[in-house]
Amino acid sequence: MRQANRRYLNRFIPSMTCYAVFLLGSNMVEAAYAPTGAPLIALAILPALPIIAVIWAMGMAIVEQPDEYVRAKLIHAMLIATALMLSVMTVWSFLEDTGAVPHKPVHLAFPLWCAGLLVGQVWLWARDRIAGREA
Repeated sequence: MRQANRRYLNRFIPSMTCYAVFLLGSNMVEAAYAPTGAPLIALAILPALPIIAVIWAMGMAIVEQPDEYVRAKLIHAMLIATALMLSVMTVWSFLEDTGAVPHKPVHLAFPLWCAGLLVGQVWLWARDRIAGREA
């Protein structure tokens, strides 16, 4: 495994572990104690912090990637993910405004972006395979 990938995983795995612990913990504390004010705000922000760390880890993966081709493919996939996420969120928002669909939490944007990243990487891989290029 390349050093840049190892560093990414060393950042990603602890961040996602913290996310799971913080999300479950904050939900349990909220259900048990029904906090208000600043404690409620702190509980709401707590699970977002590891997600911000994951976003930082993804950015560092680009910065630290020594292979220009791999870095370009990763950025291309991220641009595809961003375009898909913005498109879906925009259409959904207009549908919400008309009452045609139920409201969905905005924090679902990051998981949607990650799904778009997968779609982008698969699409780029398939395109390269069809063109006979090495992926």
